[in-house]
Amino acid sequence: MKRLYIFLGSVSIVAVIIIVVAVGFIIQRQTPNQVVNTITPTPTSASTSVPDTFPPGDMPRVEGAQIVDTSGHPLILRGGQIQSPFNFISGWQAGKSPLTTLNTTTFHVMAHDWKMNALRLPISNWIYDKDPVKYMADLDRVVREANAAGLYVVVDLHDNVKSGSPYPLAVPKPEDIAFWKIIAAHFKDDPMIMFDVFNEPQVRGWQAWLHGGGTIGNGTPIVGFQNLVDTVRSVGAKQIIVVEPGAAGGDTGETGSWASVGNNLINDPNIIYSRHVYRDLSLPPDQQDAKWGSILNHHPIYYGEWAFLPNSTVPIQCSGVAHDQADAVVTNFLHYMASRRANWTAWSFTSPYLVQNTTTFTPTSLDVPWTCGDTSVTAGMGMIVKRYLTTGQ
Repeated sequence: MKRLYIFLGSVSIVAVIIIVVAVGFIIQRQTPNQVVNTITPTPTSASTSVPDTFPPGDMPRVEGAQIVDTSGHPLILRGGQIQSPFNFISGWQAGKSPLTTLNTTTFHVMAHDWKMNALRLPISNWIYDKDPVKYMADLDRVVREANAAGLYVVVDLHDNVKSGSPYPLAVPKPEDIAFWKIIAAHFKDDPMIMFDVFNEPQVRGWQAWLHGGGTIGNGTPIVGFQNLVDTVRSVGAKQIIVVEPGAAGGDTGETGSWASVGNNLINDPNIIYSRHVYRDLSLPPDQQDAKWGSILNHHPIYYGEWAFLPNSTVPIQCSGVAHDQADAVVTNFLHYMASRRANWTAWSFTSPYLVQNTTTFTPTSLDVPWTCGDTSVTAGMGMIVKRYLTTGQ
């Protein structure tokens, strides 16, 4: 019996020693520098729910006259626009896919080779209505791939005849309110997206631009830009919103001006103000400044579209500039925008404008022979823009 007790005692001691050694080994394996192949539990729906408000820094935001990123550093958008069957109903109805151009290859070239950080992406509520499921699936893919390449995406509502509108004038309407509720709610968690709520509006007068008024068609009310902004905010979207003056600025063309806006500004802290410029690139800095009025140095500014286009169907977009002056006009405008910390997306990262084709993405040049208004020539400012973005010159 005594021998049995001795044997059992020995076994117990050995067991304790084994347990102590095992525990020590486990503790050693779990030190912070040596943990490997740790499996993270799948979060529950409660842990991934989105809060009603975002803490500062979760989204790029406006601070004074500039945008700051999620780290609080100044952010200047510099990129290009790409139009597609997302906003041209003729292409969508013909079965053309927006993914032909809007894909990872294009986005890699924009971000890696051209050093761009922004894509302006026109969309249409009328085309969306044709096939909401497919449209949103394609749009999701494009935004996701552009973001992955490092591009902020400025989704821009085109509501005009080319985008499928049955109305003769491009003015904000209740249909746009309904569309922005869908788009803003869908993308409200994406910190690399911004909303350009209406492209080149043809509303006359600042009060009508801001608050709406009047009707179009068979009594459809015209809504204001404040209504569009409030709609985006109503679904919890905190992203930066872009607004354009269009005809409210007294300009019968497409560029618009903020010179006479006065106090008719959007009531929202996260707004950037945009202009489109084609024919005025050669204006001196003081005249460029005048187009911004009181906006300049008080709010972020954004050239949502700009270009020198010798092959445009609208010759006014290049008239008055001699062939041998074109390079200097584009270069000077790039330096002007930099001096004013202006955000910009050039028109457009498609052939034959900034690039000669979408296979090699060779930049276009203004040094080839061209005549203003000759749409058959492949000429453009691509080489100048790419050189500026990659070298600063």
